[in-house]
Amino acid sequence: MPMFSYDQMRHLDLHMEKLFHCFTGKTKHWAIAATATSLIIFASIFIARSFTRRDRKRRPKIRRFPSRSMSTGALHGGQLALHRLLDYAHENAASLHRAEAELKDLLEEERPDFVKMQRTVAKLERSGKEEVAVEILEKAVEKARAGKKHEAYETEMLLVEMLIYKGDFDGAFDCECLKHEEISDARRPLYKAIIHIILGRKEQAKKCWGDFKYIQEHFEWPPSLKEGQVLENVTTTFEEFEEAVQFLKDDIHKARAKKKQK
Repeated sequence: MPMFSYDQMRHLDLHMEKLFHCFTGKTKHWAIAATATSLIIFASIFIARSFTRRDRKRRPKIRRFPSRSMSTGALHGGQLALHRLLDYAHENAASLHRAEAELKDLLEEERPDFVKMQRTVAKLERSGKEEVAVEILEKAVEKARAGKKHEAYETEMLLVEMLIYKGDFDGAFDCECLKHEEISDARRPLYKAIIHIILGRKEQAKKCWGDFKYIQEHFEWPPSLKEGQVLENVTTTFEEFEEAVQFLKDDIHKARAKKKQK
């Protein structure tokens, strides 16, 4: 696996910044920007693993993330992972306590900011309230289905992530948003690949991985990103992806075990 040079990391960072500007502002390009988040999936994994290799003699263990949402943030990659790391560093008990109210407020907006919602549900996970997030999101999905199909779709994508954290992998896999094969959304095969790996269905995971790579190759980038190839210096294999998901699986099982002990 290639190591990042300083120039390559700077090149990647500039494109992450452009991606962030796609996210800010509630525009009709949200669906494209959301898919672009998934297409930056491996950037943070490779950066983290590069530093891990450099320190391998001093620290034999592969770098781990302090929560399940941060592990998934690395799988999404790029700006989302960075935001979650910054959130983790600056949050306190009060900010985590406010997350439930924040999520409800965001869902009441005429045009919900789904990037803020992603960060808010991650806070709920870090405070051990993924069940609360699941309950709120399930109600929001049902409400949105009455006349806001796009909002229902995006909200259910967040629900998929929370169900994974909760350990309800079958429930996550059965979500309607993961069945829309006609939508070129990289998150769909990405989440399905994660679930298949966690449940030990390697062949199905490989197929979803292939679908994910296909969307990568045929993806229409937002105008601000077309001038450069954000992934031109980033390659990965299914085996490396599988290893990252196994870390997430371990974190989920540990969190569930702690709750059972209480």
